[in-house]
Amino acid sequence: LSIFLSTVRHNNNMQKVFYGSKAKIWQLLGCELLTIGLGFLSGLLSGSMNGYDGINMPSFSPPSQIFAPVWTTMFFLMGWSLFLTISHPKTVLQKASLVLWCVQFALALIWPFIFFNVDKTVAFVINCFLTATVVALITLNFAVNKTSAWLLVPYVLWLIFASLQTLAIIILNA
Repeated sequence: LSIFLSTVRHNNNMQKVFYGSKAKIWQLLGCELLTIGLGFLSGLLSGSMNGYDGINMPSFSPPSQIFAPVWTTMFFLMGWSLFLTISHPKTVLQKASLVLWCVQFALALIWPFIFFNVDKTVAFVINCFLTATVVALITLNFAVNKTSAWLLVPYVLWLIFASLQTLAIIILNA
């Protein structure tokens, strides 16, 4: 909430932001429900809820119980970032940001299915593309909405860790 309020305070057109603030709250809730809900559904349908049973894990892997709260947090941050981007005045940069957001979200949603059901090497490649897409999104969002960009930094750090972990899993389970 403090990030939202700080964004509102720093907006040059405060009256426009405050106008329809109930609608903004519903828009924020919609973004959060979309990202967290589809993220949960993706995990559920992929079989990832069973954890990493039968997979040799690298020594630096966190316990399986950590992944659900971390991904919930990442999806929450994605939703907030989406809300701030949608709330920004319509420009070419804002539209490009929304396209990149949708691409990264689609990649994030298919990754668990690929990892748990198809091929870990393909999942690694997808995660590399996902990470590059989020880096591009963060870079673009610094021109659109700095808070939106900063909200995605923990996500890209988690994706870098996930790439390293996936690579280690591929090597350990070869």
